[in-house]
Amino acid sequence: MRRTKKLKIQLRAVDLLRMLHRRFSYHELEKIIDIPKSVIALYATGARVPTPENALLIINKILDKVNPATLVMSRLGNLQGMSDWQELVLDPLILRITSTWVMLRFKDHNIDKVLSAETVGVPLATAIALDLDADLVLARRSPEDPRKEYIRGEAGEPPFNVKTFYVSKTSIIKDDNVLLVDDLARTGMTLEALAKIVKNIEANIAGALVIVALGSFWRKRLKKLDVRNIYSFMEIS
Repeated sequence: MRRTKKLKIQLRAVDLLRMLHRRFSYHELEKIIDIPKSVIALYATGARVPTPENALLIINKILDKVNPATLVMSRLGNLQGMSDWQELVLDPLILRITSTWVMLRFKDHNIDKVLSAETVGVPLATAIALDLDADLVLARRSPEDPRKEYIRGEAGEPPFNVKTFYVSKTSIIKDDNVLLVDDLARTGMTLEALAKIVKNIEANIAGALVIVALGSFWRKRLKKLDVRNIYSFMEIS
């Protein structure tokens, strides 16, 4: 592992412990990651930095016990309906935990672009793009600049139940490795439209990720387009 990557892992472990301490006591964190609370306190305050090996161990234990699904579950009881679910992607801890999970899961996929639809999925996609050192690309519902060329992706059953998105032709190029990101998958039409854009450009779809999914039909839409590495942290039937 290169020195910069080692340092990134070390600082991420410290950052996660700092954020988790806002919601958990040191005693609770000791049970989660099986490290003495006195040591956790040193890490969380920045008084000491764990070795790269210990940092990776801490991160993996955190992701195992405090993964995005558990955080989502802890928030659902305070939400009042479907529209309020969008608040989940504004939770800094959920964003950081999710982007860390993606960073480790896709570290060998050489992701060039993170593609998401405007506007709700932007915070999540931004956090992931930063952790993957990838460019963020936003698909828009209309071509905004008449001077640019756009690639179009469409999904649904015309003429009424259709979702259409546009991406600037220069924002993704042939053979780019692209990760699709959305916060909430209901029908899967948004992700399908994004996948079609990538296919039209002849780029590679490295995978697709959502935080919460309603049912599993959205997966079928993506699998029909031969999309692999499809992940959701919670599926509600």
